[in-house]
Amino acid sequence: MAQQSPLPDHSQQPPPTLTNPRFTLELEFVCSLANPYYLSHLAVTYPNLLGISRSEDDSDAETTSSPDAQAFAAYLAYLYSYWKTPEYAQFLTHPGATLRALRLLQEETFRRDIIRPQVIEALAGVGIDNQSGQQSTETMEGQHEAGNAGRLEGAGKENPKT
Repeated sequence: MAQQSPLPDHSQQPPPTLTNPRFTLELEFVCSLANPYYLSHLAVTYPNLLGISRSEDDSDAETTSSPDAQAFAAYLAYLYSYWKTPEYAQFLTHPGATLRALRLLQEETFRRDIIRPQVIEALAGVGIDNQSGQQSTETMEGQHEAGNAGRLEGAGKENPKT
């Protein structure tokens, strides 16, 4: 007869349930990430968590992440690893926007860039434009990766049919 290990097996997570306080807390937080203006609030209120320097002198300089920023990045990676699975994603009210935000937050450059109003406005415009089929999430992400996230304001204009 095999003896059980006294340490819990963390590779097997319990199934998500709305009665679990940690699950509901994380669900509320990841759902909030779907709102670009909440991301802006995080960037302005807690810049240290996102690796954003408050001093203007460091805007062009390479900065090393603070321990808080590294811990928050690890927490975001943890959240993304679970919430992208169908077992957890079924509880998201806006799975596309939530998972897109979690995926983008995995990038250090994006975490630093979300303090810029142009980036937030580009993110906010994706949902509206995407409904009319004019601009996809992939287009916005590709433009962010190329450093052009601030130039999206004209991308979603519809051509009138005549």
